[in-house]
Amino acid sequence: MPTSPRVALFVSLGLASLLLCAHSLAFDFVTDDAFISFVYAKNLVEHGALVFNLGERVEGYTNFLWTILIALGLFLKIPAELSSRVLGTLCAIGTMLFCAKVLRRLRDPADASSSHVPSLWDSVPAWILAGIPGYACWASGGLETQLFTLLCTLSLGWYLMATLDEDAGKTAKLFPIGITLGLSALTRPEGYLLCALLGLHRLYVKASRKTLWPSRDELYLVGLFLALTVPHLAWRRLYYGYFVPNTFYIKSSGGSGAWQQGRYYLWAVVRDLKLVVLPLLWLLGFVRALPSVQDAAYRRTGGLLLWWAGPFLLYVMSVGGDFMGLYRFVMPIVPLLVLAGVLGLWRLAAGRVVRTGLVLGCFALLHGLNSYVIDRHALSFIGADHGIDTPGYLRHYTADRAAIGKWLGQYVQPDDYQVVGGAGAQVYYAGIRALDSFGLSDEYVAHKVPAMSSRPGHQKFAPLDYVLSKKPTILTYNVYRIGQAPYRPSPQEAAEWRARGFHYVSVQVPGLSAPWYSFLKRIDRSLGPLPPQPDPSP
Repeated sequence: MPTSPRVALFVSLGLASLLLCAHSLAFDFVTDDAFISFVYAKNLVEHGALVFNLGERVEGYTNFLWTILIALGLFLKIPAELSSRVLGTLCAIGTMLFCAKVLRRLRDPADASSSHVPSLWDSVPAWILAGIPGYACWASGGLETQLFTLLCTLSLGWYLMATLDEDAGKTAKLFPIGITLGLSALTRPEGYLLCALLGLHRLYVKASRKTLWPSRDELYLVGLFLALTVPHLAWRRLYYGYFVPNTFYIKSSGGSGAWQQGRYYLWAVVRDLKLVVLPLLWLLGFVRALPSVQDAAYRRTGGLLLWWAGPFLLYVMSVGGDFMGLYRFVMPIVPLLVLAGVLGLWRLAAGRVVRTGLVLGCFALLHGLNSYVIDRHALSFIGADHGIDTPGYLRHYTADRAAIGKWLGQYVQPDDYQVVGGAGAQVYYAGIRALDSFGLSDEYVAHKVPAMSSRPGHQKFAPLDYVLSKKPTILTYNVYRIGQAPYRPSPQEAAEWRARGFHYVSVQVPGLSAPWYSFLKRIDRSLGPLPPQPDPSP
């Protein structure tokens, strides 16, 4: 076989990977929520306890496998802020490369051998993915998004190729899917949804073939999945006391308002990323006839996309979407969506060089222009759209909290305790026990406090009586002020907080977006340069 097509494909995939890296570095941030997992990982490495606060077993993360990987990096002396971004980018590239393998098979479903001649078409999904703003943004960000997306794509791609083998009368190897499904469930709870959907799809396929008896490979698949997930569920119940994370009780409490917020979230996905174009391209592909084997593979791809994306998007809507911009929650469906769209482009191009160039050129131009506009807004606008924060704001917010945490970390004592809103970077760098006022890592708030909002992750808020019962040294939740000058409370406000045992203090924090940071400190405690405040009454 001539080497030039393979070399050309490798070069194209390499350049697409470089584009992804460059696109991701345009965002180059770690969001505050990622630091919650970092706190757990740090406590695991330093104290052997997977907890937010030592002595309190509360599962305030939803990404077990990701947290363990971050902990492994910390054990090897790799900073979490670095390892999370490198791992996210590598997972994103891994998904892009795997999509090339799947597309190569879909173009010639009857040939599963490695001798099949590659084509530059196989690299087109990688180029599209690298240019999608949300895909590049969440290759950065510090969260598990791209690991979960990779595991979902591996599961769906291997399953799709296994069904093509069966269509061709060959033996399908299904058992590796049990590993990727199990790992996906350990990464995010939605992995169980993917497993259930693929299980139902498998029953449908077997019923259509009039054979419901499980094969040996299917039993192996189920066995591998259970071997990975059942021990974790049992450990979770024994260690934390519940079968689901503490965050479930926060994020499932939005009620009807969550559906309204979720509808807006999905509308914003369509408006900004315009991924709806991809299934339309797949539908348009039917205007050109294909040989029966290729047509069957084409239909299977679209059918599996609908089977996975439909229920998954309903789930995303039910929890209100997410408060972080560029739509990390929809990323697990994006690679299969891209594969379907590229198959439509390939079918429309009909193998003709001029037509192929025109089709791909027009698509690349429109895709690039849209990505440029969305990237620019996401990075330059420091604010929110219906409660969805832009990456520019997330980066700004985290940088401030990191600066505050580093300043506090110089002075806090082992018995100090703080109450925070953003319970990520500030807690991580301060190295202090803390109450997350939104309850993600607090059992009482998650289970006992009623929902007050439908904004994802912010539905509940710790009542003041509960906050004060913790006897905190520092209050930095919805009472802090960042500004050009120290905050001067009114006499009434100052008197009310003094009656509760607190007073406002102001410090200049290096690296803060504005020089002065004002917050509440207990009057009977010192904090570095801030001495106890004596009672002024005679």
